[in-house]
Amino acid sequence: MRAGYLYITPCSDPPEAVCLHEATIPPATPADAGIVAFFWDLDAAVMHFHADLRNRLLDLNSRAYRADMVEAAAALDAIELKHQRTYLSPTLAASSALTDATERLHHKHRRWQRVFDWVGILALILLFLIALLPI
Repeated sequence: MRAGYLYITPCSDPPEAVCLHEATIPPATPADAGIVAFFWDLDAAVMHFHADLRNRLLDLNSRAYRADMVEAAAALDAIELKHQRTYLSPTLAASSALTDATERLHHKHRRWQRVFDWVGILALILLFLIALLPI
Protein backbone atom coordinates (compact mmCIF):
# COMPACT_ATOMS: atom_id res chain seq x y z
CA MET A 1 0.00 0.00 0.00
CA ARG A 2 1.55 3.25 -1.08
CA ALA A 3 0.37 6.77 -0.38
CA GLY A 4 0.40 9.63 -2.83
CA TYR A 5 -1.44 12.31 -4.74
CA LEU A 6 -3.89 11.99 -7.60
CA TYR A 7 -4.77 14.94 -9.80
CA ILE A 8 -6.55 15.54 -13.07
CA THR A 9 -5.65 17.82 -15.95
CA PRO A 10 -7.01 18.29 -19.46
CA CYS A 11 -5.24 16.00 -21.92
CA SER A 12 -3.33 17.43 -24.83
CA ASP A 13 -3.82 14.24 -26.81
CA PRO A 14 -6.67 13.35 -27.24
CA PRO A 15 -8.39 16.71 -26.92
CA GLU A 16 -11.70 16.96 -25.02
CA ALA A 17 -10.45 14.47 -22.43
CA VAL A 18 -9.02 14.53 -18.92
CA CYS A 19 -5.93 12.67 -17.74
CA LEU A 20 -5.37 11.21 -14.31
CA HIS A 21 -1.88 11.69 -12.88
CA GLU A 22 -0.23 10.47 -9.71
CA ALA A 23 2.67 11.80 -7.64
CA THR A 24 4.38 10.69 -4.47
CA ILE A 25 5.18 14.24 -3.35
CA PRO A 26 2.81 17.21 -3.48
CA PRO A 27 2.74 18.24 -7.14
CA ALA A 28 3.40 21.80 -8.17
CA THR A 29 -0.19 22.55 -9.04
CA PRO A 30 -0.45 23.17 -12.77
CA ALA A 31 -2.60 26.09 -13.82
CA ASP A 32 -5.00 23.74 -15.60
CA ALA A 33 -5.31 21.15 -12.79
CA GLY A 34 -8.85 20.64 -11.59
CA ILE A 35 -8.37 18.85 -8.29
CA VAL A 36 -5.49 17.38 -6.29
CA ALA A 37 -6.13 14.86 -3.52
CA PHE A 38 -3.90 12.85 -1.19
CA PHE A 39 -4.77 9.17 -0.76
CA TRP A 40 -3.34 6.76 1.77
CA ASP A 41 -3.84 3.89 -0.70
CA LEU A 42 -2.99 5.21 -4.13
CA ASP A 43 -3.51 1.99 -6.10
CA ALA A 44 -6.98 1.44 -4.68
CA ALA A 45 -7.87 5.08 -5.38
CA VAL A 46 -6.86 4.70 -9.03
CA MET A 47 -9.01 1.56 -9.22
CA HIS A 48 -12.03 3.35 -7.71
CA PHE A 49 -11.58 6.33 -10.05
CA HIS A 50 -11.44 3.97 -13.02
CA ALA A 51 -14.54 2.11 -11.78
CA ASP A 52 -16.57 5.32 -11.93
CA LEU A 53 -15.30 6.31 -15.39
CA ARG A 54 -14.56 2.88 -16.90
CA ASN A 55 -16.93 3.28 -19.84
CA ARG A 56 -15.19 6.50 -20.84
CA LEU A 57 -11.61 5.22 -20.94
CA LEU A 58 -9.76 6.36 -24.06
CA ASP A 59 -6.15 5.39 -23.38
CA LEU A 60 -5.02 3.18 -20.53
CA ASN A 61 -1.34 4.16 -20.66
CA SER A 62 -1.97 7.89 -20.36
CA ARG A 63 -5.09 7.33 -18.21
CA ALA A 64 -7.17 9.49 -20.52
CA TYR A 65 -10.95 9.57 -20.03
CA ARG A 66 -13.65 11.14 -22.21
CA ALA A 67 -15.18 13.28 -19.49
CA ASP A 68 -15.35 16.91 -18.61
CA MET A 69 -13.48 18.33 -15.65
CA VAL A 70 -16.59 18.35 -13.43
CA GLU A 71 -17.30 14.64 -13.93
CA ALA A 72 -13.68 13.66 -13.39
CA ALA A 73 -13.32 15.86 -10.29
CA ALA A 74 -16.54 14.41 -8.86
CA ALA A 75 -15.29 10.86 -9.50
CA LEU A 76 -12.02 11.68 -7.75
CA ASP A 77 -13.64 13.44 -4.80
CA ALA A 78 -16.37 10.80 -4.32
CA ILE A 79 -13.93 7.93 -3.84
CA GLU A 80 -14.97 6.19 -0.64
CA LEU A 81 -11.42 5.84 0.67
CA LYS A 82 -9.65 7.94 3.26
CA HIS A 83 -8.35 10.97 1.39
CA GLN A 84 -7.73 14.66 1.76
CA ARG A 85 -8.43 17.19 -0.97
CA THR A 86 -5.44 19.53 -1.15
CA TYR A 87 -6.44 21.71 -4.12
CA LEU A 88 -9.62 22.54 -6.02
CA SER A 89 -9.54 24.96 -8.92
CA PRO A 90 -11.53 28.16 -8.41
CA THR A 91 -13.78 27.41 -11.39
CA LEU A 92 -14.71 24.00 -9.97
CA ALA A 93 -15.14 25.40 -6.47
CA ALA A 94 -17.68 27.91 -7.77
CA SER A 95 -19.56 25.23 -9.71
CA SER A 96 -22.68 23.77 -8.12
CA ALA A 97 -22.52 20.99 -10.71
CA LEU A 98 -19.48 19.53 -8.93
CA THR A 99 -21.35 19.28 -5.63
CA ASP A 100 -24.35 17.68 -7.34
CA ALA A 101 -22.22 15.18 -9.28
CA THR A 102 -20.25 14.25 -6.17
CA GLU A 103 -23.44 13.67 -4.16
CA ARG A 104 -24.87 11.53 -6.97
CA LEU A 105 -21.78 9.33 -6.92
CA HIS A 106 -21.86 9.06 -3.12
CA HIS A 107 -25.49 7.88 -3.32
CA LYS A 108 -24.59 5.37 -6.03
CA HIS A 109 -21.74 3.98 -3.91
CA ARG A 110 -23.94 3.73 -0.82
CA ARG A 111 -26.66 1.98 -2.81
CA TRP A 112 -24.20 -0.69 -4.01
CA GLN A 113 -22.84 -1.04 -0.47
CA ARG A 114 -26.37 -1.72 0.83
CA VAL A 115 -26.95 -4.34 -1.90
CA PHE A 116 -23.78 -6.19 -0.92
CA ASP A 117 -24.66 -5.91 2.77
CA TRP A 118 -28.06 -7.53 2.12
CA VAL A 119 -26.50 -10.29 0.00
CA GLY A 120 -24.15 -11.06 2.89
CA ILE A 121 -27.00 -11.09 5.43
CA LEU A 122 -29.09 -13.40 3.23
CA ALA A 123 -26.10 -15.71 2.77
CA LEU A 124 -25.60 -15.92 6.55
CA ILE A 125 -29.29 -16.68 7.10
CA LEU A 126 -29.15 -19.38 4.44
CA LEU A 127 -26.07 -20.94 6.04
CA PHE A 128 -27.80 -20.90 9.43
CA LEU A 129 -30.92 -22.56 8.03
CA ILE A 130 -28.86 -25.22 6.26
CA ALA A 131 -27.02 -25.92 9.52
CA LEU A 132 -30.35 -26.51 11.29
CA LEU A 133 -31.56 -29.03 8.73
CA PRO A 134 -31.25 -32.66 9.81
CA ILE A 135 -28.62 -34.57 7.94
